[in-house]
Amino acid sequence: MLNRSADAGASASRGKDAHSLYTRGLVLVGLLGAACSSAPPYSGWTEDQLYEHGQRAFDEGDWGEARRAFERLVLAFPLFDQAVEARYYLAQAFYEDEQYVSAVSEFTRIVQVYPDHERARDAWMGLCRSHAALSPHPQRDQQSTISAHNTCRNVASDFQGTPIGDSALMVTLEMRNKLGEKALGIGQYYFRNDLYESADLVFSQLLDDYPDTDAAPRALALLIRIYEEWGWDDQREGARTRLLESYPDSPEARALDQSARSDTVSIVMSRAPPRQRSPPAWSTGGG
Repeated sequence: MLNRSADAGASASRGKDAHSLYTRGLVLVGLLGAACSSAPPYSGWTEDQLYEHGQRAFDEGDWGEARRAFERLVLAFPLFDQAVEARYYLAQAFYEDEQYVSAVSEFTRIVQVYPDHERARDAWMGLCRSHAALSPHPQRDQQSTISAHNTCRNVASDFQGTPIGDSALMVTLEMRNKLGEKALGIGQYYFRNDLYESADLVFSQLLDDYPDTDAAPRALALLIRIYEEWGWDDQREGARTRLLESYPDSPEARALDQSARSDTVSIVMSRAPPRQRSPPAWSTGGG
């Protein structure tokens, strides 16, 4: 009996040991799997492999994969001889993926840290476009539009006469038009509510700040109406002259010119002597 009990106890002990080993094995496999799954992307890749992979993803329009590859590259190999190129591709991938705040950050890093690199001028243009992409509708706050305007204006000035300078100038004008529209909207609000003094101030400031925008002739047309309401003949004539001379091709100038011609015709007609009517045919001739 004792031997049987001992044998049974030994068997139970061996079973527990085997189960314990099996459990430990499972835990070890799980830990190894977790370690593998938590390994950073592209682990073991060389800088050249990362660069080529990121560039290929960029060319294929896979912006997310391009970002991940170039982010890994610049973090793991900051001294890579094409690190600036990698950062430029990273910034451009952010832009193409409409992550404009991150694009601004990366383009800014390039122009500040590597101002003499050949990619710096492209980064300046990317910074201009990224700020412009953050510009909201004219009815909203325009701080991003102001940042875009100032950045693009500087790029246009620094690279004047080059394709980048010309492109930056176009974006600058676009931002100026948006800022002009914002000011015009404020002035129109005052005008619609008969707050003519406030409207006059806003429209006059608009003409000082944004005279080269589409909003300028529209502001002048409303100023003419305000001055007519106030009976300010000199100011009205000054605004009319400025509208016709400075913005002759604008719809507002054409409408004003047409109105002036109609008034002139009416005055001439009212001053002309009455036309002599021809006698009826039946009253002429003998007989």
